[in-house]
Amino acid sequence: MPNSESLPASPSSGRRDIVVVGAKLGGVTAIAKIALSWPEHLPVSVIIALGASHQPPAVVLQIIEGYAPVKVAYAVHGEAVRARRIYLSPPGKNLIVGTGGVLLLDDGNAFDMVKPSVNRLFAAAAAIYGQRVIGIVLSGNSADGAQGLLDIEAAGGVGIVQDPKDAAAERMPKHALRGDHPHYCVKAAEMAGLVQELSEEPL
Repeated sequence: MPNSESLPASPSSGRRDIVVVGAKLGGVTAIAKIALSWPEHLPVSVIIALGASHQPPAVVLQIIEGYAPVKVAYAVHGEAVRARRIYLSPPGKNLIVGTGGVLLLDDGNAFDMVKPSVNRLFAAAAAIYGQRVIGIVLSGNSADGAQGLLDIEAAGGVGIVQDPKDAAAERMPKHALRGDHPHYCVKAAEMAGLVQELSEEPL
């Protein structure tokens, strides 16, 4: 595996190299489909707000590791975002990107309806990385993620939504499509190639 490197926390990079993903019910399967064809050499970071409370964390990690050609791990509070890594939100924690390009975890508050919050991750990434961000909404049984995609696209980033017909749970993709006008709506298996194309386009 190629050595990973820290990514500068600046919107001025010449390529899209930050991929943020929101997934809930059925999301592990969708992520596995993306990871299966993920290019190992692609110098991007993938940060996932994954709600998979019905599956043991160790099993989730094992499944995704079995498909991904790059390092997969649960995010650690305060660690720097690095290329060629997949970061997962730990169970019951919100995962966001903070100033300086570090990963931050928190327990949320009594008003948080869902954890991890896809909208919070997307909004934070948009604020830090701007047009470098690719936001992906996958399968899920909530309305989370639609506002976050708006934030990403408003900052110059790109929005991708899983085709609802391809998702185990259609609500998140359908809500994102109703509340936003994302650039792409594709099957999970087609996303790795699309991300590679987008990352190779100059900004």
